[in-house]
Amino acid sequence: MASNNRSRILLESVTLFNHAGVATVSTNHICESLSISPGNLYFHFKNKEAIVRELFTQMCEETYALWKAELKEETRPPMAFIDRSLEIFWKYRFFHREMYHLRRQDPQLSSDWHRHLAKTRHFMKAAYAGWAKGGWMMRIEDVRALRVLSDLVLLTASSFFQFYESTEKPATGRPLRLGKEYLGRVMLPHFTPKYREEVLASIDE
Repeated sequence: MASNNRSRILLESVTLFNHAGVATVSTNHICESLSISPGNLYFHFKNKEAIVRELFTQMCEETYALWKAELKEETRPPMAFIDRSLEIFWKYRFFHREMYHLRRQDPQLSSDWHRHLAKTRHFMKAAYAGWAKGGWMMRIEDVRALRVLSDLVLLTASSFFQFYESTEKPATGRPLRLGKEYLGRVMLPHFTPKYREEVLASIDE
């Protein structure tokens, strides 16, 4: 029962943070939404910051599981990976919308974020090598150029939802579709000619 309440708190917090933003959601709001007492919440989490950190860890674990599967799978093209990555970005979109502010407020979260960024860059380098080997991307020999492309893809994915997500209307899947198109076009010059045609056909549908 205790572990179930912990999971419910995390799940409801994601929903509330995505909808209203971390700053405007208090632990009391979370308790009211779940119809539980504050004592029940504080049994599991010391404060709201602890919930945010736990959700960040959860997001990272889901991301790393996807990466691990991607590096083992040699027949999955880049856009398929982008699709699945964007689903995780969308699930935890409040992080990408508010991470700068959250990091300034919580040194531990900032430290965790920097470690995650380093892991992300390491994975992207390995993923590009695999995609080149699979015939989807042209090899990028220039280390600096590869780093710039990796950061550009990450920046686009991280900031995309806050740019296109409406503050007045309910969330829809439109930002996901646009995110796939924009990331595809960012990477388009680096795809092989054959795969480039496939990507253009899919994002122009």
